[in-house]
Amino acid sequence: MVFQFLVVILMDKDLVYGLAKVLARTAPEELRQMFHIVINGCKNVKLQGVKVYAPGESPNTDGIHVQLSSDISILNTIISTGDDCVSIGPGTTNLWIQNVACGPGHGISIGSLAKDFEEAGVQNVTVKSVMFMNTQNGVRIKTWGRPSTGFVNNVLFQHVTMIDVQNPIVIDQNYCPYNKNCPGQVSGVKVSDVTYQDIHGSSATRVAMKFDCSKRNPCKGIKLEDVNLSYKNEPAAEASCANVAGTTTGVIQPTSCL
Repeated sequence: MVFQFLVVILMDKDLVYGLAKVLARTAPEELRQMFHIVINGCKNVKLQGVKVYAPGESPNTDGIHVQLSSDISILNTIISTGDDCVSIGPGTTNLWIQNVACGPGHGISIGSLAKDFEEAGVQNVTVKSVMFMNTQNGVRIKTWGRPSTGFVNNVLFQHVTMIDVQNPIVIDQNYCPYNKNCPGQVSGVKVSDVTYQDIHGSSATRVAMKFDCSKRNPCKGIKLEDVNLSYKNEPAAEASCANVAGTTTGVIQPTSCL
């Protein structure tokens, strides 16, 4: 059997165009558990026409991971994986994601953040014209529930289609897997100025929007504009809010809890 598998780590590159398909369907399990493409410490990188494939049950197989980088574009890309289609780590600024299809996978995630106390923030992120199909999450911000100097600011999720997504819209600031290193603590990451505009489609669970923000640093400036998410093809979806403040414009379904 011939295994076709590729891990690409970009350091200070300028352009990646039409990157070859990243195939992991037949790769052994020990090879699947890693990022496929990593953009670390880079500036002015464009990924266009990229295709990443890994089984939906393969853990820790993020499609594209960006951190400590600025002026990055991810365009016209298809990602099927067992973890985040795109994960956005600390120190990411001026990131543009457009025309991306994700599924299966865990969606497009900012985070997880607050792995370290001293951590650079994430700001100026646009996720536009993307589709999620049968994913665990849609657009997500995830931070560990523990102290951190990190922040998330000026994020736009725009023109997003959800098809049977378990958690279409989620901010989770109480991430604490296996209750290790964070029980009883609260997230220090400050989340502000996040806009959800023209988000539509179907949720696979009743709670289609969940904002579970930090008690110490509540989410601020959350904006919902023309959000329409159904549950089982009925307008019976719900929203859940904790420690969050924001505004709404246009038709909002489920009914906003901001």
